[in-house]
Amino acid sequence: MIHGHGRHRFKPHWDEVRDSFFAADIDPVPPPSNLTILTCNNGHEAMGMLERSCARWGLPYTVCGQGRDPWVNSKDKPEAIIEALGSLETDYVLYADSRDAIVVADLNTVVATFRDQFAGCSLLMGADRINWPNVKEFKVFEESLPGAENEGKFTYLNGGVWIGEREFCHEFFQHVLRTEPVPEAADSEQGLLKRLFPQYYPRLQLDYQSKIIANLGFVLTPIMELPPACQ
Repeated sequence: MIHGHGRHRFKPHWDEVRDSFFAADIDPVPPPSNLTILTCNNGHEAMGMLERSCARWGLPYTVCGQGRDPWVNSKDKPEAIIEALGSLETDYVLYADSRDAIVVADLNTVVATFRDQFAGCSLLMGADRINWPNVKEFKVFEESLPGAENEGKFTYLNGGVWIGEREFCHEFFQHVLRTEPVPEAADSEQGLLKRLFPQYYPRLQLDYQSKIIANLGFVLTPIMELPPACQ
């Protein structure tokens, strides 16, 4: 999974990766047997990139949050996710933002990677180069964790793409919804995720080495090889 979050000028390599992927010839693959791909899309014209990438692989996906308008991330996103998780039947869920995330590889091994590479983890989120919302207590905690100091400088929680055990995710996002937004970013759910991170670690972990989730926001020099589907 590749996530191109942030303002355009802070993700100069995103365009190359995105455009190469959508220009490539993609052979459809069988869908993972015990994994649901989930996204939020209320119908805004900026949404839909994740769904288009799934369609190129022939992958089914579930959309939540349809028709919610106005949309406030700190309220509507966890509500929509909770509603969807309550109706799914697979043991695992892969969530990605509709606006700026793409599937760039066959997902049939992703659950095995999640289980084998992240011991004790029930919910894995992407790691980011910036601490946002920029709250000191978030920064101090996240920089203290094993793995936070790494060559790629991917240190901080980013909630735009995640994979996890469905039942645990349902419980976690119910807690997210009950949590008071941080004043620094009252409309964003990411402050809620970061506020709960210390309480849920190590069952909530970050993908510091981009084994499943690669964040391209704020990556200003090319540090990743393009996946085969983007070449």
